[in-house]
Amino acid sequence: MEEKTGNYDTTSLSNPKRENDNNSTNGSADTVIEGEYGRRNDYGENDGNAVNIDAALDEYQNLKRELTNISRRSASQSKLEEGAAGDEFSLDDFLHGMNREQQEAGHTPKHLGVIWKDLVVEGLGAEAHTIPTVFSFLYNAIAVWKRFQKSNTSKKVILRNLNGFCKDGEMLLVLGRPGAGCTSLLRVIANMRGAFTDVKGEVSYGGIDPKTFANRYRGQVCYNEEEDQHYPTLTTKQTLQFALRTKTPGKRLPDETKKDFVNKILYMLGNMLGLTKQMNTMVGNAFIRGLSGGERKRLSIAEQMTTQSTINCWDCSTRGLDAASALDYVRSLRIMTDVFNKTTIATLYQASNSIFNLFDKILVLDEGYCIYFGPSSRAKAYFEEMGFYCPPRKSTPDFLTGLCNPLEREARPGFEDSVPSHAKEFQERYYASSLYKDMMAELEAYEQQLARDNQADTFRAAVDQEHQKRAGNKAPYIASFYQQVKALTIRQYHLLIKDREALISRYGTILIQALITASCFFNLPLTGSGAFSRGGALFFAVLFNSFISQSELVRFLMGRPILEKHKQFALYRPSAFYIAQVVMDVPYAIVQVLLFEICSYFMMGLNLTAGKFFTYFIVLFFINMTMNGFFRFFGAISSSFFLATQVSGVILIAVVTYTGYVIPYKAMHPWLFWIYWINPLTYGYKTLLINEMHDQVYSCDGAGNAVPFGPGYDDWAHKVCTMQGGVPGEAFVRGDSYLREYLSYEPNHIWAPDFVAVVGFFLLFTAATALAMEWGGVARVGSLTKLYLPGKAPKPRTDEEEDERRRQQAKVTEQMDKIAAGTTFSWHHINYTVPIKGGKIQLLNDIAGIVKPGHLTALMGSSGAGKTTLLDVLARRKTLGKVEGRVYLNGEALMTDFERLTGYCEQMDIHQPAVTVREALQFSAYLRQPPEVPKAEKDEYVEQILQLLEMDDIGDAQIGSVESGFGISVEERKRLTIGMELVGKPQLLFLDEPTSGLDAQSSYNIVRFIRKLADAGWPVLCTIHQPSAVLFEHFDHLLLLVRGGRTAYYGEIGQDARTMINYFESNGGPKCSNDANPAEYILEVVGAGTAGKATRDWADIWANSSEAKALEEELEEIHQTANANPTRPARTYATPFGTQFNLVFKRMTMSYWRAPNYNIGRLCNVMFTSLVTGFTYWKLGNSSSDMMNKLFALFSTFIMAMTLIILAQPKFMTERLYFRREYASRYYGWLPWAISAILVEMPYIVFYAAFYMFGFYWTAGMTNNSETVGYFYIIFVFLVFWAVTLGFVIAAVAESPTMAAVINPLIISMLILFAGLMQTPSAMPRFWSAWMYWLDPFHYYIEGLTVNELENLTIECSDQDLLKFTPPAGQTCGQYMQRFFEEFHAPGYIADPNATDMCGYCSYKSGREFYTTSFGWDEANKWRNLGILIAFFAFNVFVFVGLVYWKRKGRR
Repeated sequence: MEEKTGNYDTTSLSNPKRENDNNSTNGSADTVIEGEYGRRNDYGENDGNAVNIDAALDEYQNLKRELTNISRRSASQSKLEEGAAGDEFSLDDFLHGMNREQQEAGHTPKHLGVIWKDLVVEGLGAEAHTIPTVFSFLYNAIAVWKRFQKSNTSKKVILRNLNGFCKDGEMLLVLGRPGAGCTSLLRVIANMRGAFTDVKGEVSYGGIDPKTFANRYRGQVCYNEEEDQHYPTLTTKQTLQFALRTKTPGKRLPDETKKDFVNKILYMLGNMLGLTKQMNTMVGNAFIRGLSGGERKRLSIAEQMTTQSTINCWDCSTRGLDAASALDYVRSLRIMTDVFNKTTIATLYQASNSIFNLFDKILVLDEGYCIYFGPSSRAKAYFEEMGFYCPPRKSTPDFLTGLCNPLEREARPGFEDSVPSHAKEFQERYYASSLYKDMMAELEAYEQQLARDNQADTFRAAVDQEHQKRAGNKAPYIASFYQQVKALTIRQYHLLIKDREALISRYGTILIQALITASCFFNLPLTGSGAFSRGGALFFAVLFNSFISQSELVRFLMGRPILEKHKQFALYRPSAFYIAQVVMDVPYAIVQVLLFEICSYFMMGLNLTAGKFFTYFIVLFFINMTMNGFFRFFGAISSSFFLATQVSGVILIAVVTYTGYVIPYKAMHPWLFWIYWINPLTYGYKTLLINEMHDQVYSCDGAGNAVPFGPGYDDWAHKVCTMQGGVPGEAFVRGDSYLREYLSYEPNHIWAPDFVAVVGFFLLFTAATALAMEWGGVARVGSLTKLYLPGKAPKPRTDEEEDERRRQQAKVTEQMDKIAAGTTFSWHHINYTVPIKGGKIQLLNDIAGIVKPGHLTALMGSSGAGKTTLLDVLARRKTLGKVEGRVYLNGEALMTDFERLTGYCEQMDIHQPAVTVREALQFSAYLRQPPEVPKAEKDEYVEQILQLLEMDDIGDAQIGSVESGFGISVEERKRLTIGMELVGKPQLLFLDEPTSGLDAQSSYNIVRFIRKLADAGWPVLCTIHQPSAVLFEHFDHLLLLVRGGRTAYYGEIGQDARTMINYFESNGGPKCSNDANPAEYILEVVGAGTAGKATRDWADIWANSSEAKALEEELEEIHQTANANPTRPARTYATPFGTQFNLVFKRMTMSYWRAPNYNIGRLCNVMFTSLVTGFTYWKLGNSSSDMMNKLFALFSTFIMAMTLIILAQPKFMTERLYFRREYASRYYGWLPWAISAILVEMPYIVFYAAFYMFGFYWTAGMTNNSETVGYFYIIFVFLVFWAVTLGFVIAAVAESPTMAAVINPLIISMLILFAGLMQTPSAMPRFWSAWMYWLDPFHYYIEGLTVNELENLTIECSDQDLLKFTPPAGQTCGQYMQRFFEEFHAPGYIADPNATDMCGYCSYKSGREFYTTSFGWDEANKWRNLGILIAFFAFNVFVFVGLVYWKRKGRR
């Protein structure tokens, strides 16, 4: 093929004179495109797309001057906001101007082609993965021998021997059906190879190999995926500004600041993609209101354009855009490619001819085989010559992808036997053609040219120029580390400030917690008992500040997918992301600690000197920062939230146990005491305690503070303080000696090493987390791996089996049964307003329409016109805002069974990920078809639908979730969403964009099927984005909306769309040429698209038209005759309660059984906690000091219940998503689901409790008889029941995981505080001990456990536990103490009553004495307490069920 220099013959916008420009460096440009670019009034598909590339040179000088002014002045924000309202924005001129300015400033142009040779890509075969269950997980963990066997997993070849190239300045379109390998090819070109097992062959970026390219130029090749990942609470402008700040080049125009540059590009992107008006709108997502789906897609496109990368891969980037916007977007790509010599490779589903003609080359894939690679102009002719027939009005891309589908391709008469029928034959035919030889010759010539021009070196120089001053040239990042941190800190600020709920709840929690803690430890006395409470109060401050940090984990893991995407764009180093988070933590932590301290410090009566006050502040501040780092470190090294919570939860328990409060240093066992030394909380707690007690003096006066006490025992020579560190003969204890004696703390260690250690840990965690993020391969963004039921993976088919499958499928579509009861659905005067900040906004404006049996009505309009909103309103899915208007079904007002009778396929594909495709469809069929229909018939119908949707292969594949990397593809999910509604046999169908994200073929199948449904008598209303002419022919009515939610047309479409076109032409619209796509025509007429300008107000024209009046009369008549209060029996659900409960519970059980990471994770957590606790309190004896340790050992069982609270919540929240989606369609009621959610946890809990007991009970040396052991187990099981349901209640109140993470520590710390353990009931202020102590379930639990353990225990003091003092001369110890025991009924005993020199007093005789004197507990309450705990559990269940009912609908 001869080389032509790119003499594009084009017409300039500003100057109709033809100008030839010979400076194009495009190697081949066969496509000679004529006509005018973007000329309105021209809706033909042949020339409505010609590209204006070279504008007249003399014009440019004037233009350039104006442009320079614009681009400099656009720093003034006003320009950005209003967009180019006054003048037409011409992207072409703007970019040419930019390019010219850059060249004049001496910038090296950067461009790079890409070449691939003999490319073979392999992934794992289908049967390599089965659905994991709890059992299979345990089996694999135990089956060690399997690790040494050779793995026999099969490989699947995804791409086979591809050769090709895409030069700089060229656009390549990759076409193929889903599964053909298009996405895989783009990923390999974008250098994202993580998801494949093997990539063979050679890929070269202008002569640079992939490894070097990945290390040094990662952001220079970018991949835009189908899913949009953004922070939902940022505005459009903040999102783009952030990306631009990290990509501002070092070498800019003379006297252009960074800010000018950012504003210039923002102005361009806003106009180019039609986002100018949305700049200050929140981005939003499935749960937060924000941009519409199409606008969010355009934002993703804009974000990638900010990276200014050389090679761009766009994967289905027009998904969710209307036809006009899609065309505008591809035109922008064409212009950018031409002006800056970029390399553009795209896959597009459902591309129109106008879009197709913008590309230079086409690559068609089928099952990984290349069936065509060559110029776009020759593609259609190539296949027609081979013998295929392309029907008129079918767009070329649809024709090319259709060739891969036997049901769709048509051979010309006489060629039926000679055309290829399988992908392999197509490839052989292509390799034998002259076209292939031409392309290979061009490839060789291009390689030689690269070697001559030394493209790689020029590119290196250009990239080095882009780097900012202090940015290293070896790294792929353009901004210096400081600039990255700065941009990230600004973004972090916006994220935190926007999250008002989290802020209020965070500081509210701290305020409440500080006040409650302080009032519980109100005004601590300077006595012996006050010293222990002081330790408790400070321990609590440390504990709470570390618990609150756990909520950081949730927020930290939320932004994971976005971090992944930005890492691939090389916007910033992951470590910079972390440093910015730490920088933003500082002000928040200061406020948090100050708030806590001001509330608590003075109320508790702590040491009132300024130095001690500020020491307390700075220590708590660093503890908080350290613990943030601690939790985030686990977030950074683990892949999932569950794993991170479990690992950090287990370590937190160990760290809290070994702080030195719960078990003093002297009592620790050698095998675990190293935890004490490597524990940041130890040093923080030590510093706080020394700070408080140093130089304090504690009095020993008053009952219980000295032995013996009371009238007659007044001589301090013969008394001793009960507080440790006391010296016989002294009436007080020095704080320093208490610290040394009891806690082994050295008071002069307060600053070094203790405080220094806390700061050291903070720096350590910061560095460790930053490095873990930098080097840790954060979860792979790979292709989705399918998981099958064991033995059910599909086998590769032979050609004969394949033909048989195709015949079966064709048969299904033909057997549609007629339904007798036709349904008519009408709506009239529909208005919908929603409240916004400072007022309300009307989204739908007086909309009317009717759908009759057999009608297939298309609902169209530009993105953001309110199509989805209208469907939500009609399907009664809206819970926010105000809906007005009349809606009738079959001439009567809607009743409670309306949601059940209608099927609504939503845009978001939300499915329960644990079940397989077949199980999901059966679940829907069993619940939605009437109970009279036999099960066999429902199953058969499900199989029909599976075949119809071409999902029989993946019937036994788990649905999974896109984020986890396991499950069915995005496009298969869309088909499943439709299937879920179809199997319910609804009377009326609403579909929201059923074809977005599908290829032309799947869309055609679905629309053709919907048409068949309509012909069988079903009324269907369907929004549709980019219908090709072939698809559009299936629809018979159209409701067209324009921006502002107003009607522009409602009525018949007519044969060849004439009725509709005549309406627009007769009302002053432009003429529609015969070969145009009518759908694109009407969208252009009403001004859809990014730069769309409507010439007339079509909503007003409609309101005054005769068609509107006829519709008004018809609807008015329906209203007059309608039954406003129908009395027929209406069933809300199709099946009775028993069936619902049975099915829902079965599915939930399965979902838990197939979640080994959740359940085995919890098991490991429980086991680890029990062993750590068991070995910490190894074989406790029965001395008096062992009593307190036994109590703390029992207390630690509660911490385990705590972890389960935190772990149960995310699981519940994900389950609730699926519940709301299914409840909205009335699959089942809220009650069966609520009961199932609790029942499903129970068997696991019983099992965990047993395992916990095995690890802890006998290790810690607890009482070993059957009643005691049995009671321990039963009360423990009910405690965990209670804890998990409490977790559910918190999760049901809090909508988001972040919110729940903030509420948890508050509730947990209050439960611990008022249980009577940290502060005994007698020491607690009367206000709390009167009611809160009795309301705390944990009080009953700990009392039950303690009396159960200690009621029959006799205490024998060891020598170091005895309190020593001398008796008066001439008395034995027994005589001296006789009155003390008899008259004052004091507890304890004397070790040797006959001694005369030194008396040894033991504080308690028996366990019973210990708990009655210390806590006022009684063994008579043992079984009562169990009953009360069960009542608390029942109460939780009732509250939970009530909350499920109250929050059964999501906000939308």
